[in-house]
Amino acid sequence: MDYSIIGGSMQILNINLKTGDKIYVDGGKVASRSEDAQMNAKWAGGAGFLKGIEMAFAGTTTFLLEVTGQSDTSTVSVSGDIPGKVKAIELKEGESIYVEQMAFLATNDPSKIDVKASLRGAMAGAGLFLEKFNGPCMVFVHVAGDIIEYDLQDGYTMLIDPGHLATFSGNMQIHFAPVGDFKAEIFGHENLIMGKFTGPGKIIMHSVSRQRLAASLGKANPLPGQGAAPGGGPRGGLAAGLAAGFLGGERKGGFKL
Repeated sequence: MDYSIIGGSMQILNINLKTGDKIYVDGGKVASRSEDAQMNAKWAGGAGFLKGIEMAFAGTTTFLLEVTGQSDTSTVSVSGDIPGKVKAIELKEGESIYVEQMAFLATNDPSKIDVKASLRGAMAGAGLFLEKFNGPCMVFVHVAGDIIEYDLQDGYTMLIDPGHLATFSGNMQIHFAPVGDFKAEIFGHENLIMGKFTGPGKIIMHSVSRQRLAASLGKANPLPGQGAAPGGGPRGGLAAGLAAGFLGGERKGGFKL
């Protein structure tokens, strides 16, 4: 199996499959395939019933699409659902990453998916579940807008708006906590809760927040009978900030569930 990433500001992933090669794609993200690429819906990509339940809660489809090459010229193309770019991540033995639930496109090994829950992350707008991929495997992700990458040195800390979070290294220290004040939320439209990441590790960010993009589109095109919320849509940051005061905390050495 080999692949190419096609396009500029709105990219698509093209995968070339040889006979017997398989790739597992998140449902609804297959853009095209050759006639000799066989596609079947597999419960959690064939990784088992419990894995399928976990993935359903993570926001991806319970069934992954298993695409199998029937000749050495089989192809399948995969894309995200909003303008953005594709990132291919090759994990070696012992390496792992967490992937934001909407960023996942495809993997060559669904058995390496481990779903983790984060109540703090949900309140911060990062989704209740994150998907952890353990190497060795290939993971393809879709990043909204442009890809922003940071390599954090040991002990270096960054605060990141959860809506911009795409992936981060599995060994990183992270917790979601309130920052700033209510004035920043009300008048500056800033999220009260930020993800605090401590290196060493790598972070990949969306240059465009999916949540804010959706809110902006809703403001510009409200549904019939509905008005747009001031500031680009309904805001849950105040409640999230209050809740985080009770749910705050930090764990040394890894993702806080």
